[in-house]
Amino acid sequence: MSQNVVLTGASAGIGRELARVLTIERGATVLATARRVDRLEALRGELPEGRFHYLAGDLADANFRSALWNRALELPGGVDVLINNAGIGWYSEFDRESPDRIRRMIEVDLVALVDLTQKAIVHMKERKHGKIIEISSILGFFGVPYSAVYTACKHAVNGLVKSLRRELRGSGVDVWCVCPGRTESEFHSAALGEPELREVRGRGAKARDVAVAIANSIDGRHGAFVYPDFRSRLVTQAALWAPGAFNLALDRAKHKVFADQIKNDNDTSRG
Repeated sequence: MSQNVVLTGASAGIGRELARVLTIERGATVLATARRVDRLEALRGELPEGRFHYLAGDLADANFRSALWNRALELPGGVDVLINNAGIGWYSEFDRESPDRIRRMIEVDLVALVDLTQKAIVHMKERKHGKIIEISSILGFFGVPYSAVYTACKHAVNGLVKSLRRELRGSGVDVWCVCPGRTESEFHSAALGEPELREVRGRGAKARDVAVAIANSIDGRHGAFVYPDFRSRLVTQAALWAPGAFNLALDRAKHKVFADQIKNDNDTSRG
């Protein structure tokens, strides 16, 4: 893979592993972004010289997104691949969620993704070549309690991809979703900039395994939705093909699993 890749959310979890896989194992040149410049600088020191570049900033800021894309256009040969990986997740009862948190989640998980996707399509259609990967979630297909805004954003991302694949037919530009399930990461706390970072371990797929599946999809054949492991595919198929049994299982798990997660996340966020 000798390609130029723009990667968001590169400071931790799936994004960090993607930067490693793409530069070290696939020979790509990556322009990455995240808010934590110290993480990006440390990552650059681990990767092949000249293969990893970064621009630190907040994707919720439209001006920063424009600056990021202008930097991307300076890559020799243009942008071959955009991976919209950045995202925020937080467990909360919807009626107790703060408007500021809701707004920020929508800005990062949806508005920034739509904006960068549009910028990429304009660039790639002119070149008649390009690939856009939206990192969605299995929650783009069903809902779970205490994750309403995040789930709504992922449903929107999945719908965006369904429409764009029809629009872009014959243009040379391909777009698809990768839909992981739960993944070991700093996702819940780090993405929100909480004072304490809590790594979620032992409760999902390995971030590197998901990153490898995403990288493999770049040059592989696939449909609109790619599942990085058997479990994510199985859960999604159960939700789609056996909704009664699936919803019953969710209802039984509601207080035992999700309510505990709220308590754990909220206790952590107080630092």
